[in-house]
Amino acid sequence: MIGRNGVDMERVNALKKVMQEDPAAGSKTISAITSWNGGAHSTTIVRNFAVPADEPAVLGGTDRGPGPTELMLTGLSACIATGIAYSAAEDGIEVDSIEIDVAGDLDLGGFLNIGDLRPGLAEIRLTVRVDADAPRETIEELVNHGYRRSPVAASLEGRVPVRICIGGEEAALSEPRSGA
Repeated sequence: MIGRNGVDMERVNALKKVMQEDPAAGSKTISAITSWNGGAHSTTIVRNFAVPADEPAVLGGTDRGPGPTELMLTGLSACIATGIAYSAAEDGIEVDSIEIDVAGDLDLGGFLNIGDLRPGLAEIRLTVRVDADAPRETIEELVNHGYRRSPVAASLEGRVPVRICIGGEEAALSEPRSGA
């Protein structure tokens, strides 16, 4: 049964109960398979979904999908929106809409190996709009809770270890560039 804000709280609460009795029940591995299609274009299969990725023409791509960094920003904003919706459902608050503008500052010099620039985003900015029958203080709490419970936000904030295996054998990675 789908409940408040489209969240099936019966299922969520049943899972929470199981995890309170057995915390290991909440541990899972999320996986996907990415296939390169040539140039900058690839397709990732995750669960039953095909997700294209490409770069815009200015970067030598064919613009057949969002770029990987755009997909990361999409994942962040979608995860926070989900967290807000779940927090509101748990608190009995009906939400009419959630919109998140997400933007990140990227210097392409790092990706193109120009100088000693770091290839990642320098900053990510989110503008969140929640339409709900609740006072501003409650909406601020919902947004903060949605952000704090986001696995994507937590992964971006912390240094999540990345292990790479080549043909089944773990490969040594060089340290990421530390530049500006």
